Amino acid sequence: MKGDVESIDEQTGAVNIEVKDSNHPAIWSVEGVARALRGFLGISPPRPLRVSGKSLLRVIVDKRLLPIRPFIACAVVRGVHPSEEALKSWINLQEKMDQTYGRKRRKASIGLYQADLIRSPLHYTVKDPEATSFVPLGSSEGMSLRRILEEHPKGQEYGSLISSSDNWPLLVDGKGQILSLPPIINSNDLGRITTSTRNILVEVTGTSLETVHNTLKIIVLALSERGGRVFSCMQNYGYKPTRTITPDLDGRPAKVSLNYMNRVLGTSLAPSDAVKNLKRAGYDARPGKRGEITVQVPPYRLDIMHPVDLIEDVAIAMDLNNLKPEWPKVWTPGGVSAETEAEDTVAEVMLGLGYQEVLTYTLTSSEIASRKMNTEPGMRAELANPRMTTHTVLRDWLLPSLLEFLSANTHVDYPQRIFEVGPCERLDGGNGGKIETVSKLAAATVHASAGFTEIRACLDALLKSLGLESTVQPGTHPSFLEGRCGSVMINGRRIGLLGELNPRVVAAWGLSLPAAAFELEMGGLNA
Repeated sequence: MKGDVESIDEQTGAVNIEVKDSNHPAIWSVEGVARALRGFLGISPPRPLRVSGKSLLRVIVDKRLLPIRPFIACAVVRGVHPSEEALKSWINLQEKMDQTYGRKRRKASIGLYQADLIRSPLHYTVKDPEATSFVPLGSSEGMSLRRILEEHPKGQEYGSLISSSDNWPLLVDGKGQILSLPPIINSNDLGRITTSTRNILVEVTGTSLETVHNTLKIIVLALSERGGRVFSCMQNYGYKPTRTITPDLDGRPAKVSLNYMNRVLGTSLAPSDAVKNLKRAGYDARPGKRGEITVQVPPYRLDIMHPVDLIEDVAIAMDLNNLKPEWPKVWTPGGVSAETEAEDTVAEVMLGLGYQEVLTYTLTSSEIASRKMNTEPGMRAELANPRMTTHTVLRDWLLPSLLEFLSANTHVDYPQRIFEVGPCERLDGGNGGKIETVSKLAAATVHASAGFTEIRACLDALLKSLGLESTVQPGTHPSFLEGRCGSVMINGRRIGLLGELNPRVVAAWGLSLPAAAFELEMGGLNA
Protein backbone atom coordinates (compact mmCIF):
# COMPACT_ATOMS: atom_id res chain seq x y z
CA MET A 1 0.00 0.00 0.00
CA LYS A 2 2.89 2.31 -0.94
CA GLY A 3 4.65 2.30 2.40
CA ASP A 4 7.77 0.73 3.89
CA VAL A 5 7.76 -1.04 7.25
CA GLU A 6 10.74 0.54 8.97
CA SER A 7 10.57 -1.55 12.16
CA ILE A 8 8.35 -3.75 14.31
CA ASP A 9 8.63 -3.72 18.11
CA GLU A 10 7.86 -7.30 19.14
CA GLN A 11 7.46 -6.26 22.78
CA THR A 12 4.76 -3.61 22.22
CA GLY A 13 3.55 -4.61 18.75
CA ALA A 14 4.22 -1.07 17.48
CA VAL A 15 4.84 -0.87 13.74
CA ASN A 16 6.79 2.06 12.27
CA ILE A 17 5.64 2.69 8.68
CA GLU A 18 6.98 5.26 6.24
CA VAL A 19 4.10 6.22 3.95
CA LYS A 20 5.32 7.40 0.55
CA ASP A 21 2.16 8.06 -1.46
CA SER A 22 1.78 11.76 -0.77
CA ASN A 23 -1.33 12.14 -2.98
CA HIS A 24 -3.31 9.52 -1.01
CA PRO A 25 -4.13 11.29 2.29
CA ALA A 26 -6.47 8.52 3.46
CA ILE A 27 -3.42 6.49 4.54
CA TRP A 28 -1.77 9.31 6.46
CA SER A 29 -3.36 7.99 9.66
CA VAL A 30 -3.48 4.78 11.65
CA GLU A 31 -7.17 4.50 10.78
CA GLY A 32 -6.50 4.78 7.05
CA VAL A 33 -3.70 2.23 7.18
CA ALA A 34 -5.96 -0.21 9.07
CA ARG A 35 -8.76 0.29 6.53
CA ALA A 36 -6.43 -0.49 3.63
CA LEU A 37 -4.84 -3.50 5.31
CA ARG A 38 -8.21 -5.09 6.11
CA GLY A 39 -8.89 -5.25 2.39
CA PHE A 40 -5.45 -6.38 1.24
CA LEU A 41 -5.23 -9.06 3.93
CA GLY A 42 -8.82 -10.20 3.39
CA ILE A 43 -9.69 -9.72 7.06
CA SER A 44 -13.12 -8.21 6.43
CA PRO A 45 -15.10 -6.58 3.62
CA PRO A 46 -15.08 -2.78 3.39
CA ARG A 47 -17.27 -1.12 6.00
CA PRO A 48 -20.20 0.90 4.61
CA LEU A 49 -19.38 4.58 4.36
CA ARG A 50 -22.52 6.54 5.06
CA VAL A 51 -23.99 9.50 6.84
CA SER A 52 -26.12 8.20 9.73
CA GLY A 53 -28.44 11.22 9.73
CA LYS A 54 -28.75 14.97 10.06
CA SER A 55 -27.33 16.82 13.03
CA LEU A 56 -29.24 19.72 14.56
CA LEU A 57 -26.33 22.02 13.83
CA ARG A 58 -26.69 24.76 11.19
CA VAL A 59 -23.93 27.08 10.04
CA ILE A 60 -24.60 30.64 8.86
CA VAL A 61 -21.81 32.12 6.72
CA ASP A 62 -21.26 35.88 6.65
CA LYS A 63 -20.91 37.37 3.16
CA ARG A 64 -18.04 39.55 4.41
CA LEU A 65 -15.89 36.41 4.44
CA LEU A 66 -15.97 36.15 0.64
CA PRO A 67 -12.67 38.02 0.03
CA ILE A 68 -10.97 36.57 3.14
CA ARG A 69 -11.70 32.88 3.75
CA PRO A 70 -15.07 32.10 2.18
CA PHE A 71 -15.75 28.36 2.62
CA ILE A 72 -16.64 26.11 5.55
CA ALA A 73 -17.77 22.48 5.87
CA CYS A 74 -18.87 20.78 9.09
CA ALA A 75 -19.99 17.41 10.41
CA VAL A 76 -20.66 15.83 13.80
CA VAL A 77 -19.20 12.42 14.69
CA ARG A 78 -21.01 10.78 17.58
CA GLY A 79 -20.17 7.79 19.76
CA VAL A 80 -16.37 7.90 19.69
CA HIS A 81 -14.30 6.56 22.60
CA PRO A 82 -10.83 7.95 21.90
CA SER A 83 -7.75 6.57 23.60
CA GLU A 84 -4.57 8.60 24.05
CA GLU A 85 -3.18 6.86 20.96
CA ALA A 86 -6.28 7.77 18.96
CA LEU A 87 -5.97 11.44 19.95
CA LYS A 88 -2.34 11.44 18.88
CA SER A 89 -3.32 9.85 15.57
CA TRP A 90 -6.02 12.46 14.90
CA ILE A 91 -3.73 15.36 15.78
CA ASN A 92 -1.03 13.91 13.53
CA LEU A 93 -3.51 13.53 10.65
CA GLN A 94 -4.82 17.04 11.22
CA GLU A 95 -1.31 18.51 11.04
CA LYS A 96 -0.40 16.55 7.90
CA MET A 97 -3.61 17.57 6.13
CA ASP A 98 -3.14 21.22 7.11
CA GLN A 99 0.47 21.32 5.95
CA THR A 100 0.23 19.40 2.69
CA TYR A 101 -3.23 19.03 1.17
CA GLY A 102 -4.32 22.28 2.85
CA ARG A 103 -1.19 24.12 1.64
CA LYS A 104 -0.09 25.25 5.11
CA ARG A 105 -3.68 26.05 6.09
CA ARG A 106 -4.20 28.43 3.17
CA LYS A 107 -6.55 26.21 1.13
CA ALA A 108 -7.96 24.31 4.13
CA SER A 109 -7.51 23.99 7.89
CA ILE A 110 -9.21 21.72 10.42
CA GLY A 111 -10.79 22.28 13.81
CA LEU A 112 -12.13 19.66 16.28
CA TYR A 113 -14.51 20.66 19.08
CA GLN A 114 -16.63 19.18 21.87
CA ALA A 115 -19.99 18.99 20.12
CA ASP A 116 -22.03 18.65 23.33
CA LEU A 117 -20.97 22.13 24.49
CA ILE A 118 -21.95 23.88 21.25
CA ARG A 119 -25.34 25.37 20.44
CA SER A 120 -26.84 25.85 17.00
CA PRO A 121 -26.61 27.87 14.86
CA LEU A 122 -22.92 28.37 14.32
CA HIS A 123 -22.00 31.76 12.90
CA TYR A 124 -18.97 31.82 10.63
CA THR A 125 -18.42 35.56 10.64
CA VAL A 126 -15.83 38.35 10.97
CA LYS A 127 -14.89 40.45 13.99
CA ASP A 128 -12.72 43.41 14.88
CA PRO A 129 -9.31 41.99 15.94
CA GLU A 130 -8.92 44.64 18.65
CA ALA A 131 -12.37 44.35 20.22
CA THR A 132 -12.72 40.54 20.32
CA SER A 133 -10.93 38.13 22.67
CA PHE A 134 -11.01 34.53 23.90
CA VAL A 135 -8.78 31.95 25.61
CA PRO A 136 -6.78 30.17 22.86
CA LEU A 137 -5.92 26.49 23.03
CA GLY A 138 -2.94 25.87 25.30
CA SER A 139 -3.38 29.14 27.20
CA SER A 140 -5.09 30.11 30.44
CA GLU A 141 -5.79 33.80 29.81
CA GLY A 142 -8.00 35.66 27.38
CA MET A 143 -6.24 37.34 24.48
CA SER A 144 -7.46 39.70 21.79
CA LEU A 145 -7.35 38.39 18.23
CA ARG A 146 -4.53 40.83 17.49
CA ARG A 147 -2.55 39.66 20.49
CA ILE A 148 -3.06 36.01 19.50
CA LEU A 149 -1.40 36.70 16.15
CA GLU A 150 1.45 38.57 17.80
CA GLU A 151 2.17 36.28 20.77
CA HIS A 152 0.71 32.80 20.27
CA PRO A 153 3.02 30.36 18.39
CA LYS A 154 0.25 29.41 15.93
CA GLY A 155 -0.59 33.07 15.44
CA GLN A 156 3.01 33.86 14.59
CA GLU A 157 3.18 30.91 12.19
CA TYR A 158 -0.10 31.38 10.29
CA GLY A 159 -1.10 34.97 11.03
CA SER A 160 -0.14 36.18 7.56
CA LEU A 161 -3.14 34.28 6.13
CA ILE A 162 -5.62 36.80 7.64
CA SER A 163 -3.62 39.73 9.02
CA SER A 164 -3.99 41.89 5.89
CA SER A 165 -7.80 42.09 6.36
CA ASP A 166 -9.51 44.74 8.49
CA ASN A 167 -11.76 42.13 10.15
CA TRP A 168 -10.78 38.52 10.86
CA PRO A 169 -12.72 35.23 10.60
CA LEU A 170 -14.36 33.94 13.76
CA LEU A 171 -16.50 30.89 14.53
CA VAL A 172 -19.18 31.59 17.18
CA ASP A 173 -22.03 29.35 18.38
CA GLY A 174 -25.66 30.24 19.13
CA LYS A 175 -24.81 31.23 22.72
CA GLY A 176 -22.07 33.59 21.62
CA GLN A 177 -19.27 31.21 22.62
CA ILE A 178 -16.16 31.54 20.44
CA LEU A 179 -15.04 28.24 18.95
CA SER A 180 -11.97 29.40 17.05
CA LEU A 181 -10.11 32.02 15.06
CA PRO A 182 -9.80 30.15 11.73
CA PRO A 183 -7.29 29.14 10.52
CA ILE A 184 -5.11 30.04 13.52
CA ILE A 185 -6.23 28.42 16.77
CA ASN A 186 -9.22 26.86 18.60
CA SER A 187 -10.56 28.09 21.91
CA ASN A 188 -9.33 26.31 24.99
CA ASP A 189 -12.90 25.84 26.27
CA LEU A 190 -14.58 24.22 23.25
CA GLY A 191 -11.66 23.16 21.07
CA ARG A 192 -9.86 20.77 23.44
CA ILE A 193 -10.65 17.10 22.75
CA THR A 194 -9.90 14.56 25.51
CA THR A 195 -10.36 10.84 26.09
CA SER A 196 -13.72 11.60 27.74
CA THR A 197 -15.07 13.33 24.62
CA ARG A 198 -17.82 11.29 22.96
CA ASN A 199 -19.23 13.60 20.30
CA ILE A 200 -16.97 15.69 18.08
CA LEU A 201 -17.73 18.60 15.78
CA VAL A 202 -15.35 18.62 12.80
CA GLU A 203 -14.99 21.94 11.00
CA VAL A 204 -12.89 22.81 7.95
CA THR A 205 -12.48 26.34 6.57
CA GLY A 206 -10.49 27.46 3.57
CA THR A 207 -10.21 29.24 0.26
CA SER A 208 -10.91 26.21 -1.98
CA LEU A 209 -14.39 24.67 -1.76
CA GLU A 210 -13.24 21.34 -3.19
CA THR A 211 -10.26 21.10 -0.82
CA VAL A 212 -12.44 22.00 2.17
CA HIS A 213 -15.03 19.30 1.36
CA ASN A 214 -12.39 16.64 0.61
CA THR A 215 -10.53 17.40 3.83
CA LEU A 216 -13.73 16.98 5.84
CA LYS A 217 -14.31 13.55 4.27
CA ILE A 218 -10.85 12.30 5.23
CA ILE A 219 -11.16 13.46 8.85
CA VAL A 220 -14.70 12.19 9.56
CA LEU A 221 -13.95 8.81 7.95
CA ALA A 222 -10.86 8.45 10.14
CA LEU A 223 -13.01 9.15 13.22
CA SER A 224 -15.68 6.73 12.01
CA GLU A 225 -13.06 3.95 11.88
CA ARG A 226 -12.95 4.28 15.68
CA GLY A 227 -16.68 3.46 15.87
CA GLY A 228 -18.10 6.96 15.40
CA ARG A 229 -21.29 7.67 13.45
CA VAL A 230 -21.29 10.63 11.06
CA PHE A 231 -24.08 13.22 11.05
CA SER A 232 -24.32 15.95 8.44
CA CYS A 233 -24.49 19.73 8.86
CA MET A 234 -26.00 22.41 6.65
CA GLN A 235 -24.06 25.55 5.67
CA ASN A 236 -26.13 28.58 4.62
CA TYR A 237 -24.07 31.09 2.66
CA GLY A 238 -24.76 34.74 2.08
CA TYR A 239 -23.37 34.16 -1.43
CA LYS A 240 -22.80 31.27 -3.83
CA PRO A 241 -22.80 28.24 -3.33
CA THR A 242 -25.80 29.48 -1.22
CA ARG A 243 -26.24 26.18 0.68
CA THR A 244 -24.28 22.97 1.16
CA ILE A 245 -24.88 19.80 3.16
CA THR A 246 -21.71 18.06 4.29
CA PRO A 247 -20.12 15.58 4.23
CA ASP A 248 -20.92 13.86 0.93
CA LEU A 249 -19.75 10.26 1.41
CA ASP A 250 -21.07 8.90 -1.87
CA GLY A 251 -18.55 7.14 -4.08
CA ARG A 252 -17.68 8.08 -7.65
CA PRO A 253 -18.42 5.76 -10.59
CA ALA A 254 -15.53 4.79 -12.84
CA LYS A 255 -14.76 2.26 -15.55
CA VAL A 256 -11.62 0.50 -16.66
CA SER A 257 -11.13 -1.67 -19.74
CA LEU A 258 -10.00 -5.22 -18.99
CA ASN A 259 -7.95 -5.29 -22.22
CA TYR A 260 -6.23 -2.04 -21.23
CA MET A 261 -5.54 -3.43 -17.75
CA ASN A 262 -3.97 -6.62 -19.12
CA ARG A 263 -1.95 -4.68 -21.68
CA VAL A 264 -0.52 -2.34 -19.04
CA LEU A 265 0.23 -5.12 -16.53
CA GLY A 266 1.32 -7.75 -19.04
CA THR A 267 -1.23 -10.18 -17.62
CA SER A 268 -4.20 -12.18 -18.85
CA LEU A 269 -6.64 -11.54 -16.00
CA ALA A 270 -10.22 -12.76 -16.32
CA PRO A 271 -13.01 -10.36 -15.30
CA SER A 272 -13.46 -12.24 -12.03
CA ASP A 273 -9.73 -11.86 -11.22
CA ALA A 274 -9.81 -8.13 -11.89
CA VAL A 275 -12.91 -7.70 -9.73
CA LYS A 276 -11.37 -9.73 -6.88
CA ASN A 277 -8.22 -7.62 -6.84
CA LEU A 278 -10.14 -4.35 -7.06
CA LYS A 279 -12.18 -5.43 -4.04
CA ARG A 280 -8.97 -6.25 -2.16
CA ALA A 281 -7.89 -2.67 -2.93
CA GLY A 282 -11.07 -1.34 -1.33
CA TYR A 283 -13.31 -0.77 -4.35
CA ASP A 284 -16.84 -1.97 -5.04
CA ALA A 285 -16.35 -3.56 -8.48
CA ARG A 286 -18.29 -5.78 -10.87
CA PRO A 287 -17.96 -6.92 -14.49
CA GLY A 288 -19.58 -4.54 -16.96
CA LYS A 289 -20.43 -4.60 -20.65
CA ARG A 290 -18.00 -4.73 -23.59
CA GLY A 291 -15.08 -5.96 -21.51
CA GLU A 292 -15.25 -3.11 -18.97
CA ILE A 293 -15.05 -3.33 -15.19
CA THR A 294 -17.44 -0.98 -13.36
CA VAL A 295 -15.91 0.48 -10.22
CA GLN A 296 -17.24 2.60 -7.36
CA VAL A 297 -14.39 4.77 -6.07
CA PRO A 298 -14.60 5.36 -2.28
CA PRO A 299 -14.94 9.02 -1.21
CA TYR A 300 -11.57 8.96 0.56
CA ARG A 301 -9.66 8.05 -2.63
CA LEU A 302 -8.88 11.60 -3.72
CA ASP A 303 -5.93 10.34 -5.78
CA ILE A 304 -7.94 8.38 -8.39
CA MET A 305 -7.88 10.50 -11.55
CA HIS A 306 -7.47 8.01 -14.43
CA PRO A 307 -8.08 4.30 -15.14
CA VAL A 308 -4.35 3.71 -14.80
CA ASP A 309 -4.67 4.61 -11.09
CA LEU A 310 -7.11 1.73 -10.68
CA ILE A 311 -4.76 -0.56 -12.60
CA GLU A 312 -1.93 0.37 -10.24
CA ASP A 313 -4.04 -0.71 -7.26
CA VAL A 314 -4.82 -3.99 -9.02
CA ALA A 315 -1.08 -4.57 -9.44
CA ILE A 316 -0.50 -3.88 -5.73
CA ALA A 317 -3.36 -6.20 -4.75
CA MET A 318 -1.86 -8.96 -6.94
CA ASP A 319 1.57 -8.31 -5.35
CA LEU A 320 3.89 -6.40 -7.67
CA ASN A 321 6.53 -9.08 -7.15
CA ASN A 322 4.34 -11.57 -9.01
CA LEU A 323 4.33 -9.50 -12.19
CA LYS A 324 6.84 -10.62 -14.79
CA PRO A 325 9.31 -7.84 -15.63
CA GLU A 326 9.67 -7.00 -19.30
CA TRP A 327 12.11 -4.81 -21.19
CA PRO A 328 10.44 -1.99 -23.17
CA LYS A 329 9.99 -2.90 -26.82
CA VAL A 330 10.69 0.67 -27.90
CA TRP A 331 13.96 2.26 -26.91
CA THR A 332 15.69 5.52 -27.68
CA PRO A 333 19.43 6.03 -27.28
CA GLY A 334 20.36 8.95 -25.06
CA GLY A 335 23.12 11.39 -25.82
CA VAL A 336 24.46 14.86 -25.26
CA SER A 337 23.42 17.51 -27.77
CA ALA A 338 26.01 19.32 -29.85
CA GLU A 339 25.21 22.58 -28.04
CA THR A 340 25.81 20.99 -24.63
CA GLU A 341 29.10 19.45 -25.82
CA ALA A 342 30.24 22.87 -27.02
CA GLU A 343 29.32 24.46 -23.68
CA ASP A 344 31.15 21.72 -21.76
CA THR A 345 34.24 22.22 -23.92
CA VAL A 346 34.24 25.98 -23.35
CA ALA A 347 33.78 25.44 -19.60
CA GLU A 348 36.76 23.05 -19.49
CA VAL A 349 38.99 25.57 -21.27
CA MET A 350 37.95 28.39 -18.93
CA LEU A 351 38.65 26.21 -15.90
CA GLY A 352 42.08 25.47 -17.34
CA LEU A 353 42.69 29.23 -17.66
CA GLY A 354 42.14 29.64 -13.92
CA TYR A 355 38.54 30.85 -13.92
CA GLN A 356 35.89 29.48 -11.55
CA GLU A 357 32.47 28.58 -12.93
CA VAL A 358 29.36 30.08 -11.33
CA LEU A 359 25.63 29.63 -11.95
CA THR A 360 23.29 32.58 -11.51
CA TYR A 361 19.58 33.20 -11.88
CA THR A 362 17.96 33.83 -15.25
CA LEU A 363 15.58 36.27 -13.54
CA THR A 364 16.99 39.70 -12.74
CA SER A 365 15.82 43.33 -12.62
CA SER A 366 16.28 46.48 -14.71
CA GLU A 367 18.22 47.93 -11.77
CA ILE A 368 20.81 45.18 -12.12
CA ALA A 369 20.77 44.77 -15.90
CA SER A 370 20.78 48.49 -16.80
CA ARG A 371 21.24 51.16 -14.12
CA LYS A 372 24.18 49.55 -12.34
CA MET A 373 25.73 48.78 -15.74
CA ASN A 374 25.55 52.48 -16.76
CA THR A 375 23.27 51.68 -19.71
CA GLU A 376 19.85 52.88 -20.80
CA PRO A 377 16.88 50.62 -19.90
CA GLY A 378 16.33 48.26 -22.81
CA MET A 379 13.45 46.11 -23.94
CA ARG A 380 13.34 42.95 -21.86
CA ALA A 381 10.76 40.26 -21.20
CA GLU A 382 8.97 41.28 -17.99
CA LEU A 383 7.10 39.06 -15.54
CA ALA A 384 3.39 39.78 -15.27
CA ASN A 385 3.26 39.10 -11.51
CA PRO A 386 6.78 39.23 -9.99
CA ARG A 387 7.07 38.17 -6.35
CA MET A 388 10.37 39.98 -5.73
CA THR A 389 11.61 43.39 -6.89
CA THR A 390 14.99 41.81 -7.69
CA HIS A 391 13.41 39.26 -10.06
CA THR A 392 11.18 41.16 -12.49
CA VAL A 393 12.68 40.55 -15.95
CA LEU A 394 14.52 37.86 -17.90
CA ARG A 395 18.17 38.72 -18.37
CA ASP A 396 19.46 39.53 -21.85
CA TRP A 397 23.17 39.41 -20.95
CA LEU A 398 25.33 37.60 -18.37
CA LEU A 399 27.82 40.21 -17.22
CA PRO A 400 25.47 41.94 -14.70
CA SER A 401 24.86 38.56 -13.05
CA LEU A 402 28.62 37.99 -12.69
CA LEU A 403 29.13 41.43 -11.16
CA GLU A 404 26.25 40.82 -8.76
CA PHE A 405 27.99 37.61 -7.71
CA LEU A 406 31.32 39.43 -7.24
CA SER A 407 29.66 42.19 -5.20
CA ALA A 408 28.36 39.57 -2.76
CA ASN A 409 31.85 38.05 -2.35
CA THR A 410 34.07 41.06 -1.65
CA HIS A 411 35.19 39.31 1.54
CA VAL A 412 36.91 36.59 -0.53
CA ASP A 413 40.63 36.95 -1.31
CA TYR A 414 41.67 38.48 -4.64
CA PRO A 415 42.28 37.94 -7.49
CA GLN A 416 38.80 36.68 -8.33
CA ARG A 417 38.21 35.24 -11.79
CA ILE A 418 34.79 33.79 -12.64
CA PHE A 419 32.80 32.76 -15.71
CA GLU A 420 29.36 31.48 -16.64
CA VAL A 421 27.85 29.73 -19.63
CA GLY A 422 24.11 30.22 -19.54
CA PRO A 423 20.88 31.20 -21.30
CA CYS A 424 19.79 34.76 -21.99
CA GLU A 425 16.44 35.84 -23.38
CA ARG A 426 16.37 38.24 -26.31
CA LEU A 427 13.05 40.05 -26.85
CA ASP A 428 12.18 40.69 -30.47
CA GLY A 429 10.03 43.79 -30.24
CA GLY A 430 9.27 43.77 -33.95
CA ASN A 431 8.10 40.16 -34.11
CA GLY A 432 5.02 40.08 -31.95
CA GLY A 433 6.98 40.14 -28.69
CA LYS A 434 8.56 36.74 -29.29
CA ILE A 435 11.48 35.67 -27.11
CA GLU A 436 14.61 33.97 -28.40
CA THR A 437 16.85 32.04 -26.02
CA VAL A 438 20.53 32.66 -26.69
CA SER A 439 23.36 30.83 -24.92
CA LYS A 440 26.22 33.12 -23.90
CA LEU A 441 29.62 32.97 -22.23
CA ALA A 442 30.81 35.73 -19.91
CA ALA A 443 34.00 36.03 -17.86
CA ALA A 444 35.23 38.65 -15.40
CA THR A 445 38.47 39.23 -13.53
CA VAL A 446 38.86 41.51 -10.50
CA HIS A 447 42.13 42.43 -8.76
CA ALA A 448 44.55 45.32 -8.35
CA SER A 449 46.10 45.03 -11.83
CA ALA A 450 43.11 43.70 -13.82
CA GLY A 451 42.93 45.32 -17.25
CA PHE A 452 42.40 45.01 -20.98
CA THR A 453 45.62 43.09 -21.62
CA GLU A 454 44.72 40.30 -19.20
CA ILE A 455 41.19 39.81 -20.43
CA ARG A 456 42.32 39.94 -24.08
CA ALA A 457 44.96 37.27 -23.36
CA CYS A 458 42.27 35.05 -21.79
CA LEU A 459 40.01 35.54 -24.81
CA ASP A 460 42.79 34.73 -27.27
CA ALA A 461 43.78 31.58 -25.36
CA LEU A 462 40.13 30.42 -25.29
CA LEU A 463 39.56 30.94 -29.01
CA LYS A 464 42.89 29.39 -29.94
CA SER A 465 42.01 26.27 -27.91
CA LEU A 466 38.76 26.07 -29.88
CA GLY A 467 40.62 26.43 -33.19
CA LEU A 468 39.07 29.82 -33.97
CA GLU A 469 40.70 32.98 -35.33
CA SER A 470 39.36 36.32 -34.18
CA THR A 471 40.01 40.02 -34.29
CA VAL A 472 39.09 42.79 -31.89
CA GLN A 473 37.84 46.03 -33.38
CA PRO A 474 37.88 49.21 -31.27
CA GLY A 475 34.44 50.15 -30.03
CA THR A 476 32.49 51.86 -27.29
CA HIS A 477 30.03 50.67 -24.69
CA PRO A 478 28.75 52.57 -21.62
CA SER A 479 29.68 49.69 -19.29
CA PHE A 480 33.34 49.81 -20.40
CA LEU A 481 36.11 52.39 -20.42
CA GLU A 482 36.33 54.34 -23.68
CA GLY A 483 39.51 53.40 -25.52
CA ARG A 484 39.75 50.09 -23.65
CA CYS A 485 36.76 48.35 -25.16
CA GLY A 486 36.32 46.39 -28.35
CA SER A 487 34.04 44.13 -30.40
CA VAL A 488 35.04 40.50 -30.88
CA MET A 489 34.82 39.47 -34.55
CA ILE A 490 34.97 35.99 -36.09
CA ASN A 491 34.72 35.64 -39.88
CA GLY A 492 33.52 39.22 -40.12
CA ARG A 493 30.69 38.66 -37.64
CA ARG A 494 30.45 40.41 -34.28
CA ILE A 495 29.98 37.78 -31.55
CA GLY A 496 30.64 39.80 -28.38
CA LEU A 497 32.62 42.50 -26.62
CA LEU A 498 35.43 42.85 -24.09
CA GLY A 499 37.28 45.50 -22.14
CA GLU A 500 37.95 47.19 -18.82
CA LEU A 501 34.85 48.06 -16.84
CA ASN A 502 33.86 51.69 -16.41
CA PRO A 503 34.77 52.97 -12.91
CA ARG A 504 31.12 54.02 -12.48
CA VAL A 505 30.07 50.40 -12.95
CA VAL A 506 32.79 49.18 -10.57
CA ALA A 507 31.62 51.66 -7.92
CA ALA A 508 27.93 50.87 -8.47
CA TRP A 509 28.64 47.25 -7.60
CA GLY A 510 30.71 48.13 -4.54
CA LEU A 511 33.94 46.70 -6.00
CA SER A 512 37.04 48.46 -4.74
CA LEU A 513 39.43 47.08 -7.41
CA PRO A 514 39.61 47.33 -11.21
CA ALA A 515 37.71 44.78 -13.26
CA ALA A 516 37.79 43.55 -16.85
CA ALA A 517 35.41 41.24 -18.67
CA PHE A 518 34.18 39.79 -21.94
CA GLU A 519 30.87 38.36 -23.13
CA LEU A 520 30.34 36.20 -26.23
CA GLU A 521 27.46 34.45 -27.95
CA MET A 522 28.00 30.70 -27.94
CA GLY A 523 26.47 30.48 -31.42
CA GLY A 524 29.41 32.47 -32.75
CA LEU A 525 31.85 29.93 -31.31
CA ASN A 526 30.04 27.03 -32.96
CA ALA A 527 30.09 28.59 -36.43
